[in-house]
Amino acid sequence: MEPREPTPGVPHFTIATYNILDEASKDPNTVNAIGELGADVVCLQEVTPEWERILRTQYKARYPHMLFYPSGSAGLGFLSKFPLEDQAFVPGPNGWHPAWHVLVETPAGWLQVLNVHLRAPEGKGVDNLQSIAALSADHRSSMTMFQSHGRPGMPTVVLGDFNESTDGGAVQMLESQGFRNALPLFYPGQYTWKKPSVGGQFTQTIDHVMFDKSMQPLHAYVRNIGGSDHLPVVAHFEASYSWQ
Repeated sequence: MEPREPTPGVPHFTIATYNILDEASKDPNTVNAIGELGADVVCLQEVTPEWERILRTQYKARYPHMLFYPSGSAGLGFLSKFPLEDQAFVPGPNGWHPAWHVLVETPAGWLQVLNVHLRAPEGKGVDNLQSIAALSADHRSSMTMFQSHGRPGMPTVVLGDFNESTDGGAVQMLESQGFRNALPLFYPGQYTWKKPSVGGQFTQTIDHVMFDKSMQPLHAYVRNIGGSDHLPVVAHFEASYSWQ
């Protein structure tokens, strides 16, 4: 798809997901990257108590509405120019990371946002291989459980660090429900995670912004900024019909 301007008179908004890395709170490039996104709503993963303190101090004027669950790699957060309403914080199964349903009062109306950080491969050697083999099934079951705490029929975005590629179990499950993955529509193959390797750099597309039929994508892109191992993904949507 080609990026386009909003339809005149149709409400629109931008939303971003960014795994800020729990240990990067003292990195000014990562702190500043959040503001450089310019998104109306920023959804974060790996929020620590130190991250919360810094973000509340630096961005209280730009983002007057904030919610945080500061818990290291399991931490989640929302920064928003629009009012927020805590809908449901959902602990993860098997001690894995939680997810958070939050309502956002966008110009189009109330939007349900599910912020997730699905489990990564665990262990070493054979244990790691077994963990990878079970990843898709674990992600599908986790996402099913997280979704059960939401409001059916409400305009919805599911985003975050899925720890799986565009053909992963949770992504495919959401697509079977009618969700679309914003970034590959505009930049198929664009990576969102990077790690130095012997060959130079190992990359994957594991951060996703999934949206339902209540909205149309205007643009989606990655910003190569900050010091996290993840890159932020920004998506721009307009309403497909009146949400009021």
